[in-house]
Amino acid sequence: MTTRMLHYVVALLLIGCGLFWVAPAQATITCSTAAMTAVSFSTVNPLSTQGTTSANLTYTCQNSTGGGTHSATLCFSIGEPGGNQTNPRLMKSGSNTLQFQLYQNPGFTTVWGSQYFGSNTPLIVSVTLGGGASTNGTATLNAQVLGGQTTAIPGTYSDNYANGDTALTINDQAGNTAPGSCSGTQSNTVFFPFNVTATVQKNCTVAANDLSLGSVAAGTTPSSGSSTLSVSCSYTTPYNVGLAPLNVANTNGAGTMKGTGTNTNTVTYQLYSNSGLSTVWGNSVTATSTGNGVAGTGSGVAQTLNVYAKVTSTTDVQPDNYSDTVQVNVNY
Repeated sequence: MTTRMLHYVVALLLIGCGLFWVAPAQATITCSTAAMTAVSFSTVNPLSTQGTTSANLTYTCQNSTGGGTHSATLCFSIGEPGGNQTNPRLMKSGSNTLQFQLYQNPGFTTVWGSQYFGSNTPLIVSVTLGGGASTNGTATLNAQVLGGQTTAIPGTYSDNYANGDTALTINDQAGNTAPGSCSGTQSNTVFFPFNVTATVQKNCTVAANDLSLGSVAAGTTPSSGSSTLSVSCSYTTPYNVGLAPLNVANTNGAGTMKGTGTNTNTVTYQLYSNSGLSTVWGNSVTATSTGNGVAGTGSGVAQTLNVYAKVTSTTDVQPDNYSDTVQVNVNY
């Protein structure tokens, strides 16, 4: 059981992808390996700012002849499995989706695309190698779950990029200057498959407004009042809200307000969930049992709950300011 707690005051004043295969061709600079680490977002809270993460691409290239210097434009393409949409990309959990994107830069502005698929460009790297020389290179893939997905359903999501969804191709020419584009690619294709995963977690937050029971004269008709709670829970997440007065431990919503300073008098009150003051709102609540609390189902946005209270006695109580703190427990 996960519980979110928040305190508020009750007061009374008492007055007296897809990629195409590139056919092999003769080339001087070749790349023997390319590998991408997994892209893991770990947990994603749909109620807050969405997560970012990164992965590392490594590759090894060589000038395979003993001849003169050659330069090449390396093109690292990432399409999308099954030819699905690329802006935004989608992870799936069954039929549910979670939007994300892959970027070439840490500012999350340049999408990492493919020379074969979609409208975004691949990552382009230039290398120059003398005859027989080799080089090892690295690049960072930056990933972001897109914001504003308050209706994302909790679950485990993934998008798996296979060989046909990724490719490294090489555009090679003699000399110290690389061609600078992916067109006219000459060499065979090297793949760098990887997985993208995220877990959308159940989550709830709560905010509360103080509840004032106004001002009454001692011994007169007990007063009543109301206030509101704001509960935000992840989409489709069931929740139960309990209220627990803290001056005196009680699970039935019966509280005791205390005076100030040396005043030992108290004022008792009762919490309710309806305006008719007939349904007690207490704290005999769990994640799976409403008990005497209030149940709901998360919508991804704030939901307002009304809280009502009534003073049950002011007999033999001296004028003072009386208050109690109520703990709000959101069980989900």
